[in-house]
Amino acid sequence: MFRKILTSSLAAVVITSAAVVASAAPASAADQPVWCGDWLQDPNKASGIKPVPNTGMSVPGTSNTSIQVNEGQYGGRWFAWAKVYNPEQTGQVALIWRYKGNQGLYQCGSRDGSTGWSWDYTAGVRDTQASLVQAKYSRNGAFGPVYYAAAVAWR
Repeated sequence: MFRKILTSSLAAVVITSAAVVASAAPASAADQPVWCGDWLQDPNKASGIKPVPNTGMSVPGTSNTSIQVNEGQYGGRWFAWAKVYNPEQTGQVALIWRYKGNQGLYQCGSRDGSTGWSWDYTAGVRDTQASLVQAKYSRNGAFGPVYYAAAVAWR
């Protein structure tokens, strides 16, 4: 039952790496509240950094830009964050995540937790708060087009 509810509630947000959202993303995907929970400002300080399986994708229309969600441990906790590799000059990355407390979807970007987008990698979201993670990329800042990697259950 839970899987069915989760699947249907994410239908507007989850776009697999084979699909692309053009400049007009669904309102539910474009309007996620910006919040990073109890974030990790600099995920590069984490240890054991590795990709979260099945969260990476090559960004269509670019020569070698890709996004993925990484995870690592810091202070005894696991954190997940989105990262862009070989970004375009105006490209930005974000992390979409589901908050365990209210099942709401949020967008995390800057490492200070104040904005929904980052030029290189986002703040890290704690495993005790996030149940689903997804990388998001905009080729023209916050104005799109916007691309979504696969969303996956996490921790």
